[in-house]
Amino acid sequence: MNSTRDLIPYWYLLFTIGFGWFMLAPLVPEVSRAFSVGTSSVLLLVSLYGYTMVVLGLLSGFISARFSVVRSLYISAALSVIGLALRIVAYNYTFLFIATLIAAVAYPMAVAPVGSVAESLTPGRAHTTVGISVGILFMGMAIGSLVSPYLIADGIREAFGVSAILALVALVVLPMRARDYPQDYRGRSLRGSFRTGMLKNWYVGFLVSSISVMFGSIASSSLIARGVPEGTALSVGGLLSALTFLGSGTGAIIVPPVFERLGRVRAGMLLTSALSAVSASTISYLLGLRPLLALLIAFFFLYGFFGNSYWSMAMTSTTYYSDDPARAGLATSMYSVATNVGVALIPVFFGPLVISGGAFQLAVLAVLFAAGVAVSPFLKLAGSGGGVPEKGPGEPVGDSR
Repeated sequence: MNSTRDLIPYWYLLFTIGFGWFMLAPLVPEVSRAFSVGTSSVLLLVSLYGYTMVVLGLLSGFISARFSVVRSLYISAALSVIGLALRIVAYNYTFLFIATLIAAVAYPMAVAPVGSVAESLTPGRAHTTVGISVGILFMGMAIGSLVSPYLIADGIREAFGVSAILALVALVVLPMRARDYPQDYRGRSLRGSFRTGMLKNWYVGFLVSSISVMFGSIASSSLIARGVPEGTALSVGGLLSALTFLGSGTGAIIVPPVFERLGRVRAGMLLTSALSAVSASTISYLLGLRPLLALLIAFFFLYGFFGNSYWSMAMTSTTYYSDDPARAGLATSMYSVATNVGVALIPVFFGPLVISGGAFQLAVLAVLFAAGVAVSPFLKLAGSGGGVPEKGPGEPVGDSR
């Protein structure tokens, strides 16, 4: 089995899901006009993907673990095609909402069991596989957000059609390589899938993603509150959001594989957690007190790059609580649910603090990220639960904490 070649259809599926999801972000005004609804109603369509992960993440992990990952992936690809195709013919907002909800269910069905895919197809290289998988999803989100404004010359339904065609290709090519994997389950019992040590990982996922979404959501409003002209604030806000996704994708694809190859995953976790904290604190300062646009552009990308690298390694770490790929998939499902709970809560409650500015929001953010750095040395590494042990100084044996 060529594990890398076998993963290509899965990675392409993730790309199409991200593309179809975030192509909506820059089209909010167009969708609002086409379906005669307010901006908040269109933003709800974008948020549906996160909500489905919260509601269905554990279910999708259970399906992949109890039956097979490939069944979960087939369901994901089929739902994505159906939902995105129905968007093309939607004649009112209610129809569009239902179509988007169907497409959104593809997200947890494909992403939640990534741990099973990694542990089954690439044992010993889980950080690489999870990092590339998550990175490709984010690259799809970034590219969808960047190109969709250029796809609406003949109307918004043309843009919807492009996303549906990409999804259809994913449904066609997936069986070519995914039919036979994963094959390496060691059991079907899901007992012991949860370990209290995973709570550290959940905190990382909860924090990094929620702050990323919050920054992207409030960037324009914060700049306007600091006196930046509205037109400039809106255009820069869209650019900052896209740069976060580009940084997230490239960081997850590059950083975890590098540290895994070097056998220094723990050092990678500590480094990326610290640089995430620095980047987030700088963004918070710039948005809340001093809007220097060039620095904002740089640090939005850097936060995505380092933050999602840390997020990816923390996700992979949850798979090491079990040597069973079935339970590994359920572990990453639980991690994904915790992440999206943060996305649902933090921007709503903490975002207004950043917009209002002041030292208090800086202090709160510093405490949140200090905790994120503090847990990084204690996230579980390969050794006792599977994969390649972390190298210690001058020795090949691993840290099995």
